[in-house]
Amino acid sequence: MKILVAAILAALPLAATAQTVQPGQWDIAITTDSMTMADMPPEVAAAMRGKTIHVKHCITPAEAARGPQAMLGAQKECAFTKYTVLGGRMHSEMTCKQPGGLMKSVSDGTFTPTGFTATGKTVLTGNGAMTMSATTVGKRTGTCAK
Repeated sequence: MKILVAAILAALPLAATAQTVQPGQWDIAITTDSMTMADMPPEVAAAMRGKTIHVKHCITPAEAARGPQAMLGAQKECAFTKYTVLGGRMHSEMTCKQPGGLMKSVSDGTFTPTGFTATGKTVLTGNGAMTMSATTVGKRTGTCAK
């Protein structure tokens, strides 16, 4: 689950720069394009393909003001090794230390102030080694629920 949370957070901050991301309620859909894991039966991998998980996230005005990279600051085990957001396009490379291994994620996509689409690949080495490719689509759906 921690891998999924880090992958979601890696995509979410890419939604826009601090100057353009709109605070509010966001719906983020992560669709697994492929997954491989040692000892994973092929039918399990096939069943994972195409599965979508929806995550709701409220971006506060304070979070938006801190900017995309700062939003991951709470994830002390994660750090960007490359990060560019320019002209509606984005690219990031992030590494996270995991218990017994290392997670590396690479993501590319496009964004507007109210939405983003990114494709990425995450590789976890060490205990529970796996590779996952996913497409993440986020959109602002309104104000945050109180």
